Amino acid sequence: MMTARLAQTEDAGPVGVQPDAVRVGKDVIELVTSGMYVFPVTIYREYVQNAVDSIDAARACGLIGSAERGRVAIDIDHSHRTLSIRDNGFGLPSSEAVDILLAIGGSPKRGTGARGFRGVGRLSGLAYCRELEFRTKAAGDTRVVSVVWDCRVLRAKLADASFNGDVREVIAASASVWSGKASNPEDHFFEVRMLDVVRHRQDMLLNERLISQYLAQVAPVAFSDDFSSGSEIEQMLDRFVPRMPVDLTISNEPIHRPYRDELRIPGGPYRLRIDKLEFVEFADVDGEVGAVGWLGHHDYVRSIHPGLGVRGLRARIGDIQIGEPNLLDDCFREARFNGWSIGEIYIRDRRIVPNARRDNFELNHHAYNLLTQIGPVAAQIAKLCRVASVSRNSSLIIENIVNQIDSRLTSATSQIRDCHSGHPDSGR
Repeated sequence: MMTARLAQTEDAGPVGVQPDAVRVGKDVIELVTSGMYVFPVTIYREYVQNAVDSIDAARACGLIGSAERGRVAIDIDHSHRTLSIRDNGFGLPSSEAVDILLAIGGSPKRGTGARGFRGVGRLSGLAYCRELEFRTKAAGDTRVVSVVWDCRVLRAKLADASFNGDVREVIAASASVWSGKASNPEDHFFEVRMLDVVRHRQDMLLNERLISQYLAQVAPVAFSDDFSSGSEIEQMLDRFVPRMPVDLTISNEPIHRPYRDELRIPGGPYRLRIDKLEFVEFADVDGEVGAVGWLGHHDYVRSIHPGLGVRGLRARIGDIQIGEPNLLDDCFREARFNGWSIGEIYIRDRRIVPNARRDNFELNHHAYNLLTQIGPVAAQIAKLCRVASVSRNSSLIIENIVNQIDSRLTSATSQIRDCHSGHPDSGR
């Protein structure tokens, strides 16, 4: 192996570094798996995101109709602790599949406008199972290609202090390739399989309810029929950021966005009703429409319960949610008022991109321009919260005064009655 050497004389010019002198250590794999994704359930977002990109590619070349929704099916087998995520997207051609699936940080999607482009998201499952398998087939191919990672071997190599191999040697020791005859040459798909999924609190990676609640918020799925404003929002989006939701199922149960006309707070009598819709636009640095959004106004009685899945003004790129509901807290002078908000901002300016973990933006001039413009919208929401609070407090004060007056009148009436009942002439 060539190594970079220091110049032997003080006046020597700079010495170039040869590619063979660069070594990428094995720990980079840990950085892009368990080190990248803190909340385990986010691996579903990564795989659904890749599936949607593949579905878009299939639609672009006519494998899926222009008005046809793609399909993503998540199936969980609790008895064997396995799960699969399969889409009917373009798939990977057999001639390219192995090179693409064994690459780290070398995605061919960079610069294409796809949602995922860093080439690390598919590795997120490595930290959470015994075996991770990718199966794929492109239309017209006669074979199905499979790349299987033995995660136990991978973790052993990463933990072995005596193993000094680089990232390529770790992958070579952990991964294997398989190819089999396809039953249907015209079929096209990509499938992720995870075997012996590890247990986390609430067994979250196999918890259909928790996964459904999470993906209903972050994935590009359709609005529910119980949200009458959904069609109006879709019409607005068609003008600026046309979207084609996917049919996403978990154990055959369809997933829809969590917004409803009326939502009930768990364990309480209060019902949250979205009674008015407001649309907002934000200009990019060139004066064009850089983002659009909608606000769902309600009575602003109190902070929205997190369990409803609608709390907070949220941001989406490529119809995938960025970060958590508190992402835009800093746009509010009082962050707590974001917890009273309902709404979404769809970003169309491609110069605003999510960071590698998709928990925030890459903070550049374009992102700051958008965040600055969100400030007045946040101020408007905060004003509505305060007005509602003042109105509510005034009503409570008036109610208390009325109750006190009523109590005093009742007491006075009772005293007068008692006086009359004790008067000597009261019997006449």
